[in-house]
Amino acid sequence: MKRIILMIGVPGSGKTTLAQKIAEKGWKYINADSIRLELYGNAAEQGDKEEVFALFFTRLEELMLEGVDVIIDNTNLNPKQRKPILERCEKFGYADIQLWLLDIPLEICLERNRSRDRIVPEDIVSNMFMELNKSGRPKRTEGKVVIIRPSKDGKDYLFFPQA
Repeated sequence: MKRIILMIGVPGSGKTTLAQKIAEKGWKYINADSIRLELYGNAAEQGDKEEVFALFFTRLEELMLEGVDVIIDNTNLNPKQRKPILERCEKFGYADIQLWLLDIPLEICLERNRSRDRIVPEDIVSNMFMELNKSGRPKRTEGKVVIIRPSKDGKDYLFFPQA
């Protein structure tokens, strides 16, 4: 069965770290930041959103045509951002759709963000956090929802698949 995982979370929530561990198990990894890096020489450069996502969706469709397992490491903060991905899942016969929500406290995300090479301004991280928690949390109608929280020591993840 063809599988897809959509990572959902704000900068500093641990999406990329976790997604890369999944990619090491043979999943194909795709994200908009690597396309920005390729197009503009800098992953932080937002660039032309339409150009970035046109290439992102072309690459995603190429992977889906191959029928491989895919992990998408974008913020995917709201249903509007996820919809074009979910539409392609249907078109290409992906039935195992998992939405992995990194439900990480804002303070932890801000702390991790400060120690990254590519720091996202704190007000942007805070606004994204509010958007996600106000109206962006994934719903069962989109796929299998898995809530991921940090372990007590913060060094590992705890997975809570939703029924």
